Amino acid sequence: MATSSPNRHQPLYFFPERRVTTEELDAMLHGEDRQERCYAVSCMLRYAQWEDIWDYVSRDEVRDLFDDLDLPDSLRAAWARMLKIETVAT
Repeated sequence: MATSSPNRHQPLYFFPERRVTTEELDAMLHGEDRQERCYAVSCMLRYAQWEDIWDYVSRDEVRDLFDDLDLPDSLRAAWARMLKIETVAT
């Protein structure tokens, strides 16, 4: 679901901790490493603009990873509402 970026080697703005290009993001999202997918989606949900998120992942993909995403509680609750995910209060 990756977007056709003019330069796939430019760093993406929604990865504040490390340099990640579109090409690298595609590899993270489609690779075997669930932890890397979760990291990528967590960064997108925290820092990317709404439209940019859905250029790379589907709502179903986010729902599939949701329990393992690194999100603050308030943001997790907001995303759960938007994606209609039932969460268990801890």
